[in-house]
Amino acid sequence: MPFSNPTSSAKHVHQLTSRRLGHLCLLLLVWCGTALGLDPVRDLAQFRHEAWLTENGLPQNTVHALAQTSDGYIWIGTEEGLARFDGIKFTVFNKQNTSQLKSNYIRSLLADTKGALWIGTAEGLVRFFEGKFAAFTTDEGLPSNTIQAIYEDREGNLWVATATGLGLFKGGTVTTFTTKERLIGGSIQALFEDAEGALWICTPYGLGRLKDGKFANYTVRDGLGSNSVRSIQQDRNGRLWFGTLSGLSSFSGGRFTTFTTRDGLPSDRIMALYADREGTLLVGTAGGLSRFQNDRFKGFNDKDALATNTVLCLLEDREGNLWVGTESGGVNLLKDTKFTTYTVTNGLSSDLVKSIYEDHTGNFWIGTDGGGLSLLQNGKLTTYTTRDGLPSNSVLALYGDARGDLWAGTTEGLSRFSNGRFTNYAPADGLANSFVRSIGADHAGNLWVGTRGGLTRLKDGTRKTFTEADGLPNDFVSAILADTRGDLWIGTLGGLSKFRNEEFTNYTTKDGLGSDSITSLYEDRDGVLWIGTAGGGLNRWKDSRLTAYTTRQGLVDDFVYRVLEDRSNNLWLGCRQGIYRIAKQELEEFALGKVTSITPISYGTADGMMTRECSGGGDPAGWRGSDGKLWFATIKGVALIDPDRIKFNEQPPPVVIEEIRIDDQSITNGPQIELPPGKSRFDFLYTAPSFVAPDRVRFKYKLEGFDKDWIDVGTRRIAYYTNLRPGNYRFQVIACNNDGVWNQTGASFSLYLKPYFYQTYWFYGLTFLALALLAWQLYRLRVHRIETQFGAVLAERTRIAREIHDNLAQEMLGISVQLEVVARTLPPEAEVARTHLDRVRLLVRHGIAEARRYVWALRSQALENKDLSAALSETAQRLGAETAVDIQVEVSGTFRPLTTAVEDNLLRIGQEAINNAVQHASAQHIFVNLVFDARRVRLTVRDDGKGFDSQAAGSGRSGHFGLVGMRERATQIGGTLSIHSGNGSGTEVVVDVPISG
Repeated sequence: MPFSNPTSSAKHVHQLTSRRLGHLCLLLLVWCGTALGLDPVRDLAQFRHEAWLTENGLPQNTVHALAQTSDGYIWIGTEEGLARFDGIKFTVFNKQNTSQLKSNYIRSLLADTKGALWIGTAEGLVRFFEGKFAAFTTDEGLPSNTIQAIYEDREGNLWVATATGLGLFKGGTVTTFTTKERLIGGSIQALFEDAEGALWICTPYGLGRLKDGKFANYTVRDGLGSNSVRSIQQDRNGRLWFGTLSGLSSFSGGRFTTFTTRDGLPSDRIMALYADREGTLLVGTAGGLSRFQNDRFKGFNDKDALATNTVLCLLEDREGNLWVGTESGGVNLLKDTKFTTYTVTNGLSSDLVKSIYEDHTGNFWIGTDGGGLSLLQNGKLTTYTTRDGLPSNSVLALYGDARGDLWAGTTEGLSRFSNGRFTNYAPADGLANSFVRSIGADHAGNLWVGTRGGLTRLKDGTRKTFTEADGLPNDFVSAILADTRGDLWIGTLGGLSKFRNEEFTNYTTKDGLGSDSITSLYEDRDGVLWIGTAGGGLNRWKDSRLTAYTTRQGLVDDFVYRVLEDRSNNLWLGCRQGIYRIAKQELEEFALGKVTSITPISYGTADGMMTRECSGGGDPAGWRGSDGKLWFATIKGVALIDPDRIKFNEQPPPVVIEEIRIDDQSITNGPQIELPPGKSRFDFLYTAPSFVAPDRVRFKYKLEGFDKDWIDVGTRRIAYYTNLRPGNYRFQVIACNNDGVWNQTGASFSLYLKPYFYQTYWFYGLTFLALALLAWQLYRLRVHRIETQFGAVLAERTRIAREIHDNLAQEMLGISVQLEVVARTLPPEAEVARTHLDRVRLLVRHGIAEARRYVWALRSQALENKDLSAALSETAQRLGAETAVDIQVEVSGTFRPLTTAVEDNLLRIGQEAINNAVQHASAQHIFVNLVFDARRVRLTVRDDGKGFDSQAAGSGRSGHFGLVGMRERATQIGGTLSIHSGNGSGTEVVVDVPISG
């Protein structure tokens, strides 16, 4: 099998990697610059230390090899398998879940420049690349299946050290080197290429050097400390270092020099070497970890919290952290952090620190609760306790006077340290109370001592005590400060007080303080007074105005134990939740109402603090040194930070999508994932390997095609989606490190969810068309039914009208005619009968008129299928044919469609007018004119009949009720009706109706 072509794939591995992604990550690492390594100034014990064992997820506690791949993962080789670590969780690969691993004993690891991980096991070589494992054995030309070491030279060639010889993989071919080629020993422990291009080979039998195809061998006879060489490194000065079982040998100028425990090494058994980016040589021994710097060794062993003494391998990751693989002690991590801490491990008398003070010589005094007083001088801690004269080992307050004497306030009295001796003061010496909580001095040089029983002033050898009776807001005095204006500020548990001209002016919550319990006082370089409180947050006194800042405005905690200021115009606050920084400009803008909240930057254990909880109950609980460094008292030592040199993590974390689960089943990934229809639950698992503060790595993701904007999920490392519609999607995830540096490229993949046939566009189109046709058929059916029903109603109405007209009206007309005849035949003397007969005739005539009206009120059948002009013409033709009257209809203007109401009423008016002309006016000629204008329609009916009195007819008198009905109809349609007539001069009826444009 050719070496360059893997033939098998891993099981249960779901990592989205590719050659292009690997190269991109490498370029990203280079482009972002090199992270700083461990600070060479700090002691190894001052670095933050973490350890992971089997209970944390490691497959076994003996770590033989470490490597970091281009995707950011740390790989850990143990005797029970291979572990991949992202800072949060371990993923284990072994022969049970990965068939290419024939042995769980991982001896060596190498991450090459192409993005592949090479794994040396007790039974062959394995490569992990692009999410797949491939195995290589003696069948591919390896000298042995027992792999001891793997190395990539500067030309990209792979060297494999085995138990019986050396293999070189170059250009797809394998070249082997054994003792036949003058290799000094068959079993090779380590390989290294020096600056001159020579390959050094470490064996149990000596040291070999291969250059230009020729071997040169070195043993103890040449000055080597031992023939058993296990590791090799070259420092920045070009000096080669060899770790042997009898000491550390260096090679320079053609000579060997050996260092042993006599030179400061913790053990002569050198197991691992590493030259970090700071140029420091790190030495892993059977007795612990040591650092060679400035020609001396300084150790770090299990007493300094390393898991075990025996160090087997070392690795510096891309963020500058140091990984230490140990025997039986798991994997350890040393981090360079923003904070340096001093604890009992460094010689501090107690971890519970109450007060900190820098004297005029630059030495730091640290008051502890129960451990006495510690002096940090020239990097060395010296402790003073009651055995040295302190009245108590609980030191709550510190202050240095103008003479250089140190004053210490304890729970059992006040003490002055001068010329190496303590002088103590008690209530018997004029002190208000033996519990001293704060110490300060005014501008006159008088010493002020705050106790829980009042405030005492030491002036010219005299003592004067002030209490609540003298105007103090409370007898428990927690802080004292003399400002630049000459005022003395006193913080108590009952409020803040300003002492001027022997008088107290008090301020409480009624005046705007967040709380009456004052914990600290600080005046900044601008003369602004900052007040820390217990429960009331941070308060500012500026221009005689108080401003309170609490957690409601963004403060980390409402308990403020200490306020300090750096050189960049920031305030630093110590509280129960850690140490945080706020820009003074932001606080100013809040006080002016320009912003409604503040955004502090928090620090905690991830930044090097042993605990994030600062300590209260002492004064001062923090100090800014003359060099600008800030010191804070905590419950686990002193936390020290240099604001001017805060280490900033510039490395954006690489982002990896580890697994895709669809309906609880992991799927094989690729550039374009196609899924069958019906999938409903989607889980995307992602990570971003970063080890400075992995718990502070934050993520944002977006599913294009579903999400409109990025979703900020904080530290959550899984995305859930349900019931996605079929279609194309693209999942993207980005991440930022602990200092907020974002990897904007992130990781992504595309997803296509296939639809069911009934979810396709063609199916939607056919369904829509079918529904449209169905709707049209239903509409036609309904129209047909309505037309049928309306036709039946219309036929019935027409029949009724015809019956009324042809039968009832005609019969009543016949009755009327008979009554006329009877009336004419009655004798003159039958006057009473004539009177009643006339009444009957009138009633009959009225009934006939009403019948006609009812007939005309029915909807004209002519308008059902004709327009108004056609209906008028039809009416004229019918009446003209029945009465032999000449009726002419004329239509002029541009026809405009009319509403049903207008057509109906105009037709009825026209019919009534024509009928009146025929029956009542005895007209011979009738002229009907229908005129359409742009915004109105006019109907005129003119006859040559006998006419009538239009004024009398308009009132409805003389039986002309038809004219009244015509007016009513005209009014209903918004028109006007005018009648022009006179006796013997014919009649003209004009209807004028406005219509919309």
